[in-house]
Amino acid sequence: MASVPKWLAESTHVWVSCPNLKEAWKSLNRHTKDVFAAGGLLTNAQGALLCIHRLGHWDLPKGKVEPGEDLPTAAAREVHEECSVPLPLVGAPFAKTYHVYGQKSDKMKVTQWYAMKPSPGTEDVTPQPQTEEGITEVRWALPSEVAEMEPDAFGNIARLMSAWRASQ
Repeated sequence: MASVPKWLAESTHVWVSCPNLKEAWKSLNRHTKDVFAAGGLLTNAQGALLCIHRLGHWDLPKGKVEPGEDLPTAAAREVHEECSVPLPLVGAPFAKTYHVYGQKSDKMKVTQWYAMKPSPGTEDVTPQPQTEEGITEVRWALPSEVAEMEPDAFGNIARLMSAWRASQ
C-alpha cells in the first residue's frame, strides 16, 4: 500500500473541493485501508443526547466493529461499554463519517452512526465513563447544551452533533 500523500500527512484538517468527487475518493482510498466502526446517537425521552468527554474534546460513543459483529450490534455494544448504560434500542442509520487516524497513518476510520433510544425501563440508569478508554465524563445534553459543546468537539463529531440537533 502506498503511503499517505505528503499534503494529507502534514495537515491537521483537509477540505477538498474537486469536480469529480468519485475519482478523488478513489484516489484517496488507494492510500488508505478502511477500519470499520459504529456509534450511537442515544436520545432519551427528554430529548437529550448522551455525550462523552474524551481526550479533552466532546465526543459520542463509538468503536471498532469486532470480527463477526454487525454494525448495529457494534454500535449498541460501544454505547453500553463506553457509558455503562444498558444496551440501547438501535434505530435507523443516521450518518456515516470518515477520518484518517493521524498524520502518519494509512488507516481510514469509517463510522456508521445510528439513532438510538434507551431500552424500556432503563432511563433512570446513571451513565458512567469508561475511564480506561480515556473517557472522563458522560452526560445527557439537551439540544441547546449540545450546541455549546460543538466548538469543543472533534471536527466530524461537531458536524454530527449539529445534524442531530437539526433532526430534533
